[in-house]
Amino acid sequence: MTSRKTNIKQHYVPQFYLRNFADENEKFFVFDVNRENKYQTSPKKECYEKLLYDINPDILNKFSDHSENYEEIVDDNIRILNEEVSAILLNFLDRTIKSEKDFKFERSEREKLYDFILLQTFRTPFYRERLGYLGVSFALKTGVKDLEDKEFLDVIHNLLIFGIIEQLYGLDFKLNKTYHLFFDHLIDEILNIKTQLRNAGKLFLLNKSKEHFITTNTPINIRWKPDFLAYHRALMTFPGEDKPVVDIGNYIEFLTIHLPISSDFSIFIFEKELDKNLTELNRGIGIIRDWNSDLITNLNYSTFLKSSDKVISKTNDFEKYVEMKKQRQNPAMNFRFSE
Repeated sequence: MTSRKTNIKQHYVPQFYLRNFADENEKFFVFDVNRENKYQTSPKKECYEKLLYDINPDILNKFSDHSENYEEIVDDNIRILNEEVSAILLNFLDRTIKSEKDFKFERSEREKLYDFILLQTFRTPFYRERLGYLGVSFALKTGVKDLEDKEFLDVIHNLLIFGIIEQLYGLDFKLNKTYHLFFDHLIDEILNIKTQLRNAGKLFLLNKSKEHFITTNTPINIRWKPDFLAYHRALMTFPGEDKPVVDIGNYIEFLTIHLPISSDFSIFIFEKELDKNLTELNRGIGIIRDWNSDLITNLNYSTFLKSSDKVISKTNDFEKYVEMKKQRQNPAMNFRFSE
């Protein structure tokens, strides 16, 4: 697609986020779940794929009337937005760690956090692989054909991200009728998750123990609400230029989301009906010390179990999670903060 020599390595987990799990030399340890090996590396060398978000302008122009479409437009917009979120999260971390009691989480910051959660959830290669069921419908509805299976996935995923960015950040990419007929059912579901995030409980976990939070190449650890009609849906593609693609079934919704922000801080978001005790701690800070560090262990173990590929840690502490998995232990969350 391109002969350029810049912006080849495109990160699907931003480097600013990965640096929060590195040591003073900007190094962290990685455990490869599939190969069962570990190594030490740096943020710029992990969680990227070559030309991941590139999209052929000839294809993009079939869905957008924007006069400045080009192959890097998706990745460029992601990087610009990452810079904005980076500043917010870094200031948030610094302020929170320094003021354990006088803690405020402003509405504007919450909205940026929700945007980051949504975009990061759906921009990964792991999510891209789940879009394979859309290929035939996409070809029928849009007329885009003669692509290999992987190319279909790449195009569908990058067009979806394009629309998500437009919605989350109030931009205007002049997406046309063809785009909306095919992608609106997916974007509506994603925006429904943002509505759920606004109404959910939030618990902020500040680590003062010897343990460290870990993360993965799919850093948003989501436990989805069990719903037969959400997991067994029918994709309906009607003939005719004015008929949208629709899903028959319920929107997917989450029960909990755990987002490690750094080795020493994470956010636990939960459906309020899930746990009345957690609801009482809504938007409070739970301080984790050595005596209740089992909470970090179990949150990390849950993160480890749901990793699609690689686990990232400031310290080389993967063995205990491997052993817990071998013993088929279940993560047991016990939110205790008073001594």
